[in-house]
Amino acid sequence: METILITGARAPIAMELARSFHSQGHTVIMADSLTLPVSRWSNTVSNYFKLPSPRFAPQEFADTLQQVITTHQVTHLIPTCEEAFYISSFKDGFPCKVWTSGIELMNQLHNKLLFTQVAKEYLPIPETELVDKFTTWTESENYVFKPVYSRFAGQIISNKTLVNTYFTNSEQKNWIAQKRIQGKEICIYSIWDEGKLKAYVAYHPLYRVGKGAGIFFEPVNHPDAHEKVKLFGEAISYTGQLCFDIIIDQNDIPWFIECNPRGTSGAHLVHTDLANAFLYSDTEIQQNTAEYAVKGAMAFLYPQKLLTKRVRQAKDVIFRKKDFLPFLLQFVSILEVTYIMLIKRMTWLQATTRDIEWNGNEH
Repeated sequence: METILITGARAPIAMELARSFHSQGHTVIMADSLTLPVSRWSNTVSNYFKLPSPRFAPQEFADTLQQVITTHQVTHLIPTCEEAFYISSFKDGFPCKVWTSGIELMNQLHNKLLFTQVAKEYLPIPETELVDKFTTWTESENYVFKPVYSRFAGQIISNKTLVNTYFTNSEQKNWIAQKRIQGKEICIYSIWDEGKLKAYVAYHPLYRVGKGAGIFFEPVNHPDAHEKVKLFGEAISYTGQLCFDIIIDQNDIPWFIECNPRGTSGAHLVHTDLANAFLYSDTEIQQNTAEYAVKGAMAFLYPQKLLTKRVRQAKDVIFRKKDFLPFLLQFVSILEVTYIMLIKRMTWLQATTRDIEWNGNEH
């Protein structure tokens, strides 16, 4: 049996991973730089460790991880959130299997401009350039503007006519203009080991927290997107969790908007097969057709939708009869993030990632 260390315990997908590995008889350890993340309450977790912030104390973060790995004889380290980039930076010093690629590749995929340059040979990519190279301001409403390092769509500017003085000089070198594609958004989640595709799912985030994270996941079948992801992952010999945001246009072309070389909510659709995907399966695991939802968030943001048959029948990603404490205590985790939001005077979504963000300056 293996000893699995999962970081990013704040993410529900970390708990999804823990439950899958535990069901296979493995020992699961969790770690995060928050004190009360939702996954620490799971009875599938044998130990929880609070880490220094990887963003503000990267060396201390790595040293603490090293100690946990050595003391508990960890065999696999799986990051789930943006701490993945810091782990990638130190991965060669960890005496276990680390489920990330090298930091150069990770940064190229995370940076929204560099991703388009790396991937354009393999994937359909919308016209994308730095704002300081952008000249068609009279058509700016047909473009989407966003920082090269960003998350949750919180800073996106779209459907707006801008002038070339809208951005400051520093922003012009750190924001991109990307041709806006009209169509249906889907998200891809996949697991890789040295260029071998271990698991793949595609889904539509039917309901979201604002413009950002999805909280209701509708499975989608798009064979062309699957083949393109497979080609790209093999070409870059990727290891770890590799995710994409895609727009399917009216001609059924999947346009790859951006990449997340870390875990996303798509892990919920792999569900109990996650452990098999990481450790065992020699064949690609594909999704089932079940729909999943973060029902606590649905109750808060879309209470009327809880009355619909579809939402009621969707599987909740947190609640389990045999592991119910995370569902009961999730409000405690929400309170910790809310406290950070108030103290740091930022949005709630910003507070969820403040201490783990990778924004390139650390590279």
